[in-house]
Order: sequence, then C-alpha cells, then structure tokens
Amino acid sequence: MAYANHVSKSQIIELLGKLAEDDGYRIRFQRDPEAALTELDFPSGGFAGYVGSAAQTGMLADKSVFATARQRMVDETAGECLCMVVPSFRLDYGDQHRSTSAGMR
Repeated sequence: MAYANHVSKSQIIELLGKLAEDDGYRIRFQRDPEAALTELDFPSGGFAGYVGSAAQTGMLADKSVFATARQRMVDETAGECLCMVVPSFRLDYGDQHRSTSAGMR
C-alpha cells in the first residue's frame, strides 16, 4: 500500500524525537495516533491502514528505541550533507585571458 501523502525527513526526525522524549505526546499518540500525527503537521488521513488505535497496536516501544531510530535518521542526514559537492565555475576574463590570446596570434 503506497502513501497518499509523503512526509519529509525532518518531520520523521521530529516525530521520533517526540516519541523518545515527550511523555505527554506518547500518551496522546497511544490514544489517537492520527490526531497525534496531525499535531506535527503530518497529512491528515494519509496513513490509513498504517496506524490504529491502542487496542490494535498494543503498547509503544521503549523511548530508547525511538531515540536510536531518531539518531540514525540524523546521522544519515548529516552524512548526505557532508558528501555534497558544491559546483563551482571559473571565468576566464582579464589579463590572463588576454595574454593567452595574444600568444596564440
């Protein structure tokens, strides 16, 4: 089943952080996952079939599980940024360009 709506990596990191650290959010997520996701600006109704009531899903994992998953996402994001190569360009105007052109005559 494909998602009707996509979420950004930063939204996932925020969600994992809330589930790792915020007891109030964990309680709200346990009671009504769809409403808790909406609090974090996740698209409404986009997760039909993926989240359910507490009776369907059981208890949330320990906070450390969410903290570890969050850290993996953060590390992956940082790794992508560190590997990015910024394009650069060079302009051949000025004395160097003129002297090369003059030498070719």
